[in-house]
Amino acid sequence: MSRTPFLAFTALLALGLGVSEPAQAQRRPVLQPLVSVAPASSDFHDRVIRSSSTATAHASSTDGTTRVYTTKDGTAIPITIASSFAGDPAVAQTYADFLDTLPHGSELADLKVTIVPSSDVNADCGGQDGDTVLACYSDSQQRMIVPGDLQATAAGVTASYVIAHEYGHHVAAHRSNAPLNAGDYGPKRWSSYELVCLKTDQRQLFPGNEAIFYHQNPGEDWAETYARLVYPQQPWTFSSLLTPDAGALAAARADVLQPWTTGLTRRFSGTFAAGGPATSSFKLPLTLDGALKFTLSGPKGANLDLRVVSLGKVEAQTRAAGSSDHVSYGIACRQRRTELLTLTVQRRSGSGPFTLTARYAG
Repeated sequence: MSRTPFLAFTALLALGLGVSEPAQAQRRPVLQPLVSVAPASSDFHDRVIRSSSTATAHASSTDGTTRVYTTKDGTAIPITIASSFAGDPAVAQTYADFLDTLPHGSELADLKVTIVPSSDVNADCGGQDGDTVLACYSDSQQRMIVPGDLQATAAGVTASYVIAHEYGHHVAAHRSNAPLNAGDYGPKRWSSYELVCLKTDQRQLFPGNEAIFYHQNPGEDWAETYARLVYPQQPWTFSSLLTPDAGALAAARADVLQPWTTGLTRRFSGTFAAGGPATSSFKLPLTLDGALKFTLSGPKGANLDLRVVSLGKVEAQTRAAGSSDHVSYGIACRQRRTELLTLTVQRRSGSGPFTLTARYAG
């Protein structure tokens, strides 16, 4: 008789364990299909994880299953789904399909995606307690970490918008703004159009600052401008200095579809005749920021100098003996979207032909 209650209790305990497991499974977040939805708000924070960041380890260590999902044009995208998700892993195909609709080039083939529960994003992105990071991008891994159970936040930020913003970072990681870093300053054409270099020198923008000056970080403003190529009607919530107009959007699209890779070379030539004019001037319009170099080569025995004038100010004046002079700038920040330089070759002595070579970003 004494054993019966024990057996009954054991049976009830076993029954209780049997029903608790499905209940726990129901509490697991469900991986949701990604649907392109314009946000009611675009005000959110993400992170760009640099190669040296301790968060890099988080980005590569998510416990999950990785499968390759193929876009319509055959691009293979490895997508890792966190093991904490319930639901059909095939849903991840909707993420690959959406990414394929974004303006992109060949860099799409280098992207990796990790989908985690929204409650885990902050930790997996290396955020601190109290941070509200919705996604992140690792430049060294070429990986974005995004939520898979969040169609929209309470403020109206949609998952598709967040992913479009993150892809802007991926584009920047594959573009050049030499000698500047495109991840911090934005790609060449957009950054130059917005005079990011000048505004940084004036301490109005803060490249690479993901914390205090998040909205004044041109790398984030670039990613936000890129998202406007997909969702153009969203109110601008970042730096008012970089509010995109039609020209900025055109420059951004060109950066995506026609990446800048190298600068231009232009040669000017002339001849100083004995007893003739002592100066010869040329015009050079600059539309891009970047390295700038002038090389003057004249006849042996002559003494020629070079003067560079912009906006009424003498920027450089050579005075070396001979006719082989050089002027160079590691980075020339324009003050106007098209800054016109006047290059003047001045004869001190001698005569004969000369060549002035200009190497510049564009």
